This record gives sequence, structure tokens and C-alpha cells, in this order.
Amino acid sequence: MRIDIRPAELRDVEEMAQVVDSAWQTSYKEFFSAEQIAAYTGEYRRRSFTELIKSGRDMFVLLADGEIAAVCAAQTCTEKPFEGYAEIMLLYVAPKWQRKGMGKKLLSHTLRKMRGNGYKSAVLDTAELNAPARKFYEKFGFIERKTAVSRKFDNVTRVIYTIDF
Repeated sequence: MRIDIRPAELRDVEEMAQVVDSAWQTSYKEFFSAEQIAAYTGEYRRRSFTELIKSGRDMFVLLADGEIAAVCAAQTCTEKPFEGYAEIMLLYVAPKWQRKGMGKKLLSHTLRKMRGNGYKSAVLDTAELNAPARKFYEKFGFIERKTAVSRKFDNVTRVIYTIDF
């Protein structure tokens, strides 16, 4: 199998949206309602990805035999107490490619790029109830950080993780 990682392009938006939508529909159904999932998939996701690419965010796709299997995006975190960290905004792997090392490869690539851009640490968050994602990040080397401010997304509590380079 051939694996390639490259910056996301506008021509990738539809396929990227399909990857993320399918991941939401399978992985998030236990803690988001069908209505919440519908609100953040489809056209919403296409518009969001178009804006991220046009704004020059660090956004990457992993291709497995020419098919987009995973998507990752990063930016500078502006939230206290992690101001100036690289923030992993999103990391999604299509369900059929999960547990095959695709997320690890793409996250490693993204963190190398962020380190090359001068960042010394990265931050991300995931749903508190998303045990598989939490296990993945912890195995990768991220450490859960307790803060005075709780991150919520549509009433789903988020857990914050950081890693130093």
C-alpha cells in the first residue's frame, strides 16, 4: 500500500468532508445526538474546510493508495493557558482506515511540521467520553492537562491534552 501525506487543497474538500462526516457518524453517535451530528457534517463541513484551506491553516491529508484516509489541521492556539502552542484543531481517520496506523502517521507528520515552524508544544482536545481517542493520544505521548476552565462543545465536555517536542 502506498501512503502519501501532503497539504490539503481545495480539490480535496469533498473527499475530506466525507472522511470526517463518516468518522463523526460512527465515532460520535454515543455522545452527540443525530441532530448535533447533522449540524456539523455535510455542507457545514465543506464550508469549514474551504475556509481553513483558503486562510492558509496547516492542513494535511493522508492518502492510502490515492484515497484520502485521514485529515489533520493545526493552528496557533490563542486560548489561555496554552497561548502560542500549536493547536491540533482536528484529526480524523475514515472508519475503514482506523486502527491501521493512519492517524499516528498523519499526527506525527503534522507535529513535525509544527516543530519546524518553531512551536515547542502542542495542545488538542477530545470528548471526555471518547475513550478510543483518549487512549490513542495518551499512547502517542500526550498528557491530560487539568485546567480551571472546562472546554465544552455542544454540551460535550472536552479533555485537554498537551505534548512537548
